Amino acid sequence: MHKAKSRRRSGSNGSYWISYSDMMAGMLFTFALILFAAIYQLVDLQQKKTIELETKEAQLSTQQSLLIDQEAELRDKEELLATTTLMLREQEAELEQNRTQLNSAQQSLSLQQSKIEEQAALLAAQQARIDKLIGLRSEIIESLRDELRSAGLDAVVDRNTGAIGFSGSVLFDTGRNELKDSGKELLNRFIPIYLRTLMSDEYAEFIGEIIIEGHTDTSGSYLSNLKLSQERALTVATYCLGGEMTGISGAEKGLLQTIMTVNGRSYSDPVYYSDGVTVNMEASRRVVFKFRMKDAEMIDQMSAILEKQGK
Repeated sequence: MHKAKSRRRSGSNGSYWISYSDMMAGMLFTFALILFAAIYQLVDLQQKKTIELETKEAQLSTQQSLLIDQEAELRDKEELLATTTLMLREQEAELEQNRTQLNSAQQSLSLQQSKIEEQAALLAAQQARIDKLIGLRSEIIESLRDELRSAGLDAVVDRNTGAIGFSGSVLFDTGRNELKDSGKELLNRFIPIYLRTLMSDEYAEFIGEIIIEGHTDTSGSYLSNLKLSQERALTVATYCLGGEMTGISGAEKGLLQTIMTVNGRSYSDPVYYSDGVTVNMEASRRVVFKFRMKDAEMIDQMSAILEKQGK
């Protein structure tokens, strides 16, 4: 009986150990499966992470390459900007220089324009004065013609110059410089009309000079005729200012003295017949009265210019 109990206990322990061993083996297998699954997941996760990391590295590399390209492009743009800025500064400097030159040119042009306008105004004023003087000279000449005609004096007044000539035979004997009575009578009639016309309130301020010219014919030497022409002109002037002159007052004689001049022309300006070759000896022997207006030289020069322009 004791032996049977002992066998039952021994069999019971063996089964226990077998069951325990199976349980441990199952647990170990389960653990191995869990471990394998864990390792597999870890490996898979690691592979995914590796792939993700490689992808990110590739993206990073691409971005770095793009960044390098952008940096290179930025440097190129900076260099271009620097070059453009330098060119712009140079252009600005050139523009400023041009502006300065333009301002200087404009100032010079403005100054020249002002001078031109001043000269134009002066020329216009001179032209107006010349026109007035030319018209006034013609008016004076006509007044002289009318006054002498009214007085019954047979005197020829040049329409262009206003010169009035008297035959030497009326005033002087041939080769002599003493006034004849007929000459004195002629001067007594002529000088008051001539002087009062020129010295009227209307014309006096424009008359610059009264000129008495002596002329001879072409016989004899130039010097002897020059002496004679001067003496005759001086004789006429002396008579006009002397006491024998009637018809003008002492004040008028004083005025005449301030503006009268005397010239001898010898035979430098003879009178010709209509053929233009033969000298009219009688007409060449003469005494001529002329008047010169103030600014006469300017009038003559401007008249010559206007005549040339008209041609």
